[in-house]
Amino acid sequence: MTSFRARFSAWVIALPDPLKAGITAVVTWLVSMVLANIILLVPFLQFLEQFKGPLSLSLAIVVISTIEKVVPDVYGRVAIIALQLVLAVLAMFGIGVELAAMGVLPSLLR
Repeated sequence: MTSFRARFSAWVIALPDPLKAGITAVVTWLVSMVLANIILLVPFLQFLEQFKGPLSLSLAIVVISTIEKVVPDVYGRVAIIALQLVLAVLAMFGIGVELAAMGVLPSLLR
């Protein structure tokens, strides 16, 4: 009879390192944006700015480990491709916004 750990480890997928880096970048951006908006609304919370890095990295670790544990090994490749697609779309959107801000592309939000 196999132990629970042996059966459970068969269900855990391992995300590739570039995908982990992309997830970390997205989480860091989200935490930075949320903290910036909180500080704009409540200026005396300026001290939270120093915790932006550690907080975003901690949340990225939680997100990555949750994805690795929740997705069954059977759907591992599909989950990796879906996450890569989401990160690619976010990257294209971010590049488009930056190019529009520089005036290279016409702004779609005007």
